[in-house]
Amino acid sequence: MRTIYKFLFLELFKNSLITTSILTFFLVIANAFRDLSDLLVNNEVPLWISVKLLVSLIPFVLTFTLPWGLLVAVILLFGKMSQDRELTALKSAGISLGAIMAPVIWFALLYSVLSFAINAYIGPKSRHAFKEIFSDVMLHNPLSFFKSNKTIDQFDGFRLYATNRIGARLEDVYIWETDADLRPLRSIRASEAEIEPDLAHQRILLTLWNARQEERNVSDPQNVKLVMPGSRATQLPYEISLAQLFDRLTVRKSIGLSTLDEIGRSIVAADLFGFTSNPTPVLTEFQKRLAFSLSCFTFVLVGAPLAIQVQRKETSIGVALSLLIVLSYYVIVLLAEALKAKTNLFPELIIWLPNIIFQSLGFWLIWRVNRR
Repeated sequence: MRTIYKFLFLELFKNSLITTSILTFFLVIANAFRDLSDLLVNNEVPLWISVKLLVSLIPFVLTFTLPWGLLVAVILLFGKMSQDRELTALKSAGISLGAIMAPVIWFALLYSVLSFAINAYIGPKSRHAFKEIFSDVMLHNPLSFFKSNKTIDQFDGFRLYATNRIGARLEDVYIWETDADLRPLRSIRASEAEIEPDLAHQRILLTLWNARQEERNVSDPQNVKLVMPGSRATQLPYEISLAQLFDRLTVRKSIGLSTLDEIGRSIVAADLFGFTSNPTPVLTEFQKRLAFSLSCFTFVLVGAPLAIQVQRKETSIGVALSLLIVLSYYVIVLLAEALKAKTNLFPELIIWLPNIIFQSLGFWLIWRVNRR
């Protein structure tokens, strides 16, 4: 038995390390492409800052890829053993499926401990660090807001569009000043614009060339008959305030960026159990961290017997089966997240349903496979 256990433990360790690394790599790249693509393409941040941002994404991504990678590894391992009749040979030797899965269960529990550390502490800290670095980069590189062929809507009170940007120069510029309902009040078009950041005064100065403008009636901006042609200017200064943007980009400690002990302390400090405020969102986040930590154990319980029944060792089958399980699991989690403001529906308890459902299914499948 010691030889069998050693084989299972080493195979699972090797496969889970490979699958988790691959999944983490692709998810980090996907997150980086979503959040950092413009900064990287325009070479607006030093390479070491880009690397730091990518590294800070890894622990956050591991909260998802660690259980998923373990699930893929278990499905591939037991699918191969089932197809190669190795499990049949072990059962013929009097070794039950429960005994075969014992080292796998222990491995999943060790993974759950690691997952708890990541979900409770390492992940939130790394996510907070990522947001701080990203905000600092954006605030100290205001040119990064200006992109070619994209409407810029981060600034309050107006929209800006430029067909091309070369360094600090914009070509074919359109500016629309809007009211609180995003109705255009004034429009400016210029052939070119020069960008001059003034971070000391939290503003950006634009010098518009060959500019012409028109203004709409404030009381009835939708009425095109009341549009007033404005002046033309060879050179027109234009100021963009960054004060509200700076305030928005300042990273504040939210529930999602807090560690588990910080969430616990906030519950006690706010006396949420005394109903001085709605405790449900905080309690749901607290329970989610704990429930996610058990997902490694849950995925192993349901993945191993499913792989035995499918009896396929192909990687594509394993990935497809794991994706189906993971999506089913997280659909219920997202449901609880969507209901976290609904106190009467107890989303802090719904967040445990995926573990309860899949663990029950896993134990039933193990019992069924063991009886064959």
